[in-house]
Amino acid sequence: MICFLLPVFISSGQPVAFQKKFPLLDSYIDSLMKDWNIPGLALGIVYKDELIYAKGYGLRDIENKLPVENSTIFPIASNTKLFTATAACMYAEEGKLNLDKPVRNYLPSLKFNNDELDAKVTLRDMLSHRTGLPRYDGIWVASPFTRMEMVGKIAEMEPSLGFREGYIYNNLMYAASGAVMENISGMRWEDIIRQKFFVPLQMNASGFTNQETSRRDNFANSYFEPDSTRRLQQLTYLGQSNALGPAGTIQSSVNDMSHWMIAQLNGGKYKGQQVIPESVIKQTTIPNTIADKEGKWNELSNGLYGLGRLIQTYKGYKITTHTGSIDGYYSNLTFIPSENLGIFMVHNSSAAGIIRSVMALPILDRLLNLTITQWSERYKKEYNIYKSDEKRRKETLQATQVSNTVPSHPLVAYSGIYVSSMYGPLEIEWQNGRLMLLFRGQKALLHHFHYDQFATNELDSSQPGYRIYFSTNNKGEIDKCTLDVFGSAAAFIKSNK
Repeated sequence: MICFLLPVFISSGQPVAFQKKFPLLDSYIDSLMKDWNIPGLALGIVYKDELIYAKGYGLRDIENKLPVENSTIFPIASNTKLFTATAACMYAEEGKLNLDKPVRNYLPSLKFNNDELDAKVTLRDMLSHRTGLPRYDGIWVASPFTRMEMVGKIAEMEPSLGFREGYIYNNLMYAASGAVMENISGMRWEDIIRQKFFVPLQMNASGFTNQETSRRDNFANSYFEPDSTRRLQQLTYLGQSNALGPAGTIQSSVNDMSHWMIAQLNGGKYKGQQVIPESVIKQTTIPNTIADKEGKWNELSNGLYGLGRLIQTYKGYKITTHTGSIDGYYSNLTFIPSENLGIFMVHNSSAAGIIRSVMALPILDRLLNLTITQWSERYKKEYNIYKSDEKRRKETLQATQVSNTVPSHPLVAYSGIYVSSMYGPLEIEWQNGRLMLLFRGQKALLHHFHYDQFATNELDSSQPGYRIYFSTNNKGEIDKCTLDVFGSAAAFIKSNK
C-alpha cells in the first residue's frame, strides 16, 4: 500500500497517547481499502487547533500510478452542505435574513407546489430537510439547467409528506437556499463561500465542480467495479452539475479541510481570527428534525438533523457527522466536540460507498480506547445481501420479457425529441438502422425488450441504465415515452419541432 505521511506536529497540550495509536489507524485503513477494493483514500485528523495526522493512501490515478497525497483534491459532495448552512446562519446573524421567516420574503420567485408551502416554508425547513418534498434528484443529476432554472422547477415537485411531518433528504432545497443567499447578497454562491470561508481560512486549493479543479495536477480519479472480478475501471460518467452548487460541489483536500475543522472546533476561530461567529456554529448543531427513527445500531443513537450536519451519540460521546457521495467519491466529516477532535476521510471507490457513514467510527474506537466494533464486517454483510437482491431483481425483470414480440411501428418512428417540463429534453436518434438514446450527456444503444419497451444495457459501464416505455396517441402515432430518471418516473412528450 502506498502512503504518504505529513509530519505530525505534537504540541505540549496534545496527548501523547494519540501518537501511539497512529499505527493502529494505518492498519485499519489498509484493511478497509483491501476489503472494499478502494484504490485511494485520504485521512486527516485535527485536535484542537492543529492537524495532528494526515495521510494519503493508495492511488489517485491507477493507470499512471499516481499516489494520493494530503494535497490531493477530491469532491467532498454533500459535506458542502455545512458550508452553505453556516453561510446562511452568518447572514441571519448579520440581520440580512431570518431562518424562521417565510423564504419567499427573500426570494419571491421561489414557488412551491401548494399555498401552504408557499406561505410557510423557511430557510430552516429547507436546510433541515423537513419540507415534505421528495428528492427529485433527476432534476440536477448531469443536468443542463442553470441554478435558477432548477429552482424554478420546485413548483412542480409534489410533496410526499405533510409540511414538517418528517425528514426527507433533499439536495434541491440546499440549491435553493444558495439561490436565496445569492438574491440577498448580489453575489454568486461560489463567491460567497470563497469570501466567507476559503479566503480567511486559507483554503487556497479548494474550489467548485469538476470543471474548475480537475485541471489541476493533483486531482483524484474515481473508480467502479464493472464485474465480479474486482478489477477497477475509471468512472467517466459524471452526474455533477454546476446548478447543484450549494448542495454538493465543493472540492477540497485534507490540508484545506483541516482549516475548516479547526474553525469548527474552536468556536469559529482560525489562527487567532474570528472567521465564523461562535453562535453560528452552535446554531448549526441545534436539532430540527429526526433523521433516523429506526436507530439501527446499538452503538449509535437516533440521528437528529441540525443544519448541514447530523447529531448523534456514539458509545456515550456526542458527535456531529455528515457524509458526501457523488460520481464515485465518498467522504465523511465527523466531530467529537468534547474531545476537541475532527476527522475527515474521503475515497474514490464506488464499491465502498455503502460504508461511508461509519468509516470514521473505527478511528474513534482506537483513539478513545473504546471497544472495537467491526463496522466493516457488518456492512460487508449488508452489501452482499444488497448485491444478491439486485441480482434477483434483474433476473425477475428479465423473466418478465415476452419472447418473439416486435415493436408496433418501424424503428425509425420511435426517433425524435421528447420533452419533459421537469427534466428537459431527451433524444431518440435513428442511426445506421439502430435507435440511440441521447440524454444528459449520455449516448447509449437502445435494445428492444418486448412490445414497445426498450432498454439500454450499461451493466459494464459507469453510465446509468434506462428502460423506456413508448405509447401512442389516438391516431396510433408514437407520441410519448416514460422512463425512470434517477429515482423518479417521468413522462416525455414527443416534440413536433
